[in-house]
Amino acid sequence: MKAEPVVKTIKLLSLNGNKIRIEKLISRNTTHGLCKDKNGHKTRLYNIYRRMRQRCSDKNTDDYKIYGGRGILVCNEWRDYKNFYDWATNNGYAENLSIERADVNGNYEPNNCKWIPLKDQARNKRNNHKITFRGQTKVLAEWSDILGIESSLLRYRIKAWGVETAFVTPVKGAKT
Repeated sequence: MKAEPVVKTIKLLSLNGNKIRIEKLISRNTTHGLCKDKNGHKTRLYNIYRRMRQRCSDKNTDDYKIYGGRGILVCNEWRDYKNFYDWATNNGYAENLSIERADVNGNYEPNNCKWIPLKDQARNKRNNHKITFRGQTKVLAEWSDILGIESSLLRYRIKAWGVETAFVTPVKGAKT
């Protein structure tokens, strides 16, 4: 989808202004039309971009400490949304996907990022509790899927009974 550039209205205070200054104002206030949908709302992709930049640079953002505070940056190329948009659309972006960094300590840059399902992204969070059972380590959500036990019930069982008993005890009333 190729969007037409949009030039925002600039009010000139003086007709005797410097031509170069006017061109700079026009250039700075010209957008690519890719940030908003047909209804004027910010697109999901633009919000992903905005949050990515915010968590890496805005010290007042709650999650700055685990991104920008750890030295994670957005690459120079992606400081321009159009470049990020082009990369995203050429590398599989879809509405049901989330951006992931292959190296969790690396920057947001083309060779370290990819698009993955939201469910997988939720399993990659640093604060996930990993559970080891019979030599395999997975997060609770993965074990829940594998065992066919609702994650809230599995969490309760682990706290009450320990991992081994929680995992091998059949759920009452469940179809096997």
